[in-house]
Amino acid sequence: MHHGSMPSAFSSLLLPQQGGVRDVAEDDLPGLNVLAVTVQIVTYEGTPRNLYANGRALEALGVSSEQFLAQVPTAGVSENETAKWKKRYQAVQLNKETILERDDVENPDASGGKLTLETVCNPVNLRQSNGEQVSAVMITAWPVRIKAQLAANTTYMTSLLELSPYPLCFFTFDGHLITCNPAAVAVFGKTIWLQSDIFGMEERERRGIQDAGAEVPAEAFNDRFVERTERLGAYEEMMDALSEEGATYEVDLPIKRLIDTGEMVVWYCRVWAQRHKDPFTGSPIIMISHQDVTNLRKVEGELGRMQMLETTEKELMKHDQDVAGSLLVLLGEEWGVANNAPPGAVMGNIQDDSAAWAPGRMPMSQGGRAEAAPVVATTRPAGPDVEEDAAKSNQLHGLRECLDAADSWKFNVFDLESETDGLPLQVLAWHLFVKHDLIKEFNLDHVKLVSFLRHIESGHLENPYHNSTHVADVLQSFHWLVLQGGIRQYVGQFEVLAGIIAAIIHDFEHKGFNNDFLIKTQDEWALDSNDRSPNENHHLSSAFRILRHQDCNFLHRMPHAQQMQLRKLIIEMVLATDMAEHMAIVSRLKNDIQKRLENPDDGIPDEPGDALKSLVLQGAIKMADVGHLYAQHDVHLAWSERLEEELWLQGDVEKQLAMKISFLMDRDSPGVTKSQPGFFDFVVRPLFDTWCSCFPESSVLVDRIESNYQHWKSKESLPS
Repeated sequence: MHHGSMPSAFSSLLLPQQGGVRDVAEDDLPGLNVLAVTVQIVTYEGTPRNLYANGRALEALGVSSEQFLAQVPTAGVSENETAKWKKRYQAVQLNKETILERDDVENPDASGGKLTLETVCNPVNLRQSNGEQVSAVMITAWPVRIKAQLAANTTYMTSLLELSPYPLCFFTFDGHLITCNPAAVAVFGKTIWLQSDIFGMEERERRGIQDAGAEVPAEAFNDRFVERTERLGAYEEMMDALSEEGATYEVDLPIKRLIDTGEMVVWYCRVWAQRHKDPFTGSPIIMISHQDVTNLRKVEGELGRMQMLETTEKELMKHDQDVAGSLLVLLGEEWGVANNAPPGAVMGNIQDDSAAWAPGRMPMSQGGRAEAAPVVATTRPAGPDVEEDAAKSNQLHGLRECLDAADSWKFNVFDLESETDGLPLQVLAWHLFVKHDLIKEFNLDHVKLVSFLRHIESGHLENPYHNSTHVADVLQSFHWLVLQGGIRQYVGQFEVLAGIIAAIIHDFEHKGFNNDFLIKTQDEWALDSNDRSPNENHHLSSAFRILRHQDCNFLHRMPHAQQMQLRKLIIEMVLATDMAEHMAIVSRLKNDIQKRLENPDDGIPDEPGDALKSLVLQGAIKMADVGHLYAQHDVHLAWSERLEEELWLQGDVEKQLAMKISFLMDRDSPGVTKSQPGFFDFVVRPLFDTWCSCFPESSVLVDRIESNYQHWKSKESLPS
């Protein structure tokens, strides 16, 4: 193990080397004070004199720097020491050789025994601050106690590295490789050097570490720009987490590696870090383990699946493949319809208690946990109960058709609202968590997920527009963009999870007033957010408080670092739904994606960075938030009328408060449905044209908004 924690400019000075004289500048010598070794520079030519000693050497000698410089190194020494300095003068200073001296001394530890101390003597030319060059000898040695600690740690560190089956590396706190074990070499091969900064960061990313706190001249700004990449962000998070010895940090990251075919590929691995102490210097170092995330997740997924089956006794997950069962569990129903049941067969355990059909309720077990009744097919004579069951069966078939349609832009959320008895959000959300395999992929607590979805849906007010049905519509639109809109080339499962959660909470507890109204009336939400996106900030903070509840925290099994990364993405997406951010996001889509796709010399990287992924997600939720614009004509008209009514309601309140009535909010003047062509021309079309240039798979949406646009355009020519 070489001493990666010592300054690289001096590491070669302290090792034996044949031939050559090292040049040392006096101005650089203070850097040697960080080392655990003793360093002295002495000249034996003419009148022998001491030229320099580092802090460790002064401590060992028990003198100050001034006292050391005043001493004559050859005065009053023993015959053995006299022989030593004469040999140093002849061999090192005159003949320019490097010599290694060994002395056996008593071990200061209780274990007793002898320690062999090594002293390296190198020829150097010391360039003093006055410009004078002095031929001298640099004498480097380990203090006795440090040597004892080194001997005790060497066996441990060697065993830890050599015997571990996992790739292990040690790094300095500025991110450079000290050493690694054979398993790491086997994994990374010729690209082990790529791990020399822990996360395989590029030089431009490393400047974010190297230049921390440094002033950068304006003319050099472009040259020294640091992109906020996923790797750099993870490095900074790790530095914060490893604040104490023994602290750990974990993150999943893509890292480059060279495979047997000679191809450079991206390896998605789990980086586990723990803070240790350098046995040489006492300074902090980082032990890193890299493990294949794919294999880890297979194991974790299987463990999670087994745990879910055990803890819920197959009460909920048995409905994964049964959309009807999902609905019944969410609505608290105690009966079910068996797949492919024969005509006339109905389900057992039917209760006439009307409370069983109460929206949002679920039967509870004695332990307080939600239970789903067993699905048992039985045959009963015809009668009123059977007719009622048949009606419920028809409802389930209607629901299945609605959820199947969620994969298409032709989806009608009002049909889903009807089929779910007014609970479209939690039913659709559960369906999409299952469809995208997110519960298994991220080992989510599905029981707490159901509780979370219930709380979120119940927290939406019955506004004409901003209600749980609108949120379900936005959620479906985001799902379509993931499934067929082309964004999958930029985002993975983790980003899909973030997007679905963001869509679910993006209007949580919306009061039906826009941000401008909240700010002007000094609403509590505006005061809490300092007038910055008060609606969006409240949606986020309030939803995250729900997630913090013990019975709603379905993410509790997720590593903390991953939870923080997920939270960051969700916040960025929900804040993007503020219309004040509209032009900025459209501009970034044009500059960061559209123009780069149009220029062959400036394409999109195979592994998009965090900033690009976030931009795609922000654009996607903006598109989804106005998804009714490309919906079927009757659905679009219904949403436009609901929006108009909600704006009028705000205008009514403004009138009551003697405020100036906002644009389009006066019932006595033309409303939203009379101004749609302008809205399409100046807001909708630029967004959709830019988006579809970036994601051609979404081009069908342009045709759809054009159809709805022509409807509003034709109404302009009609007499009012």
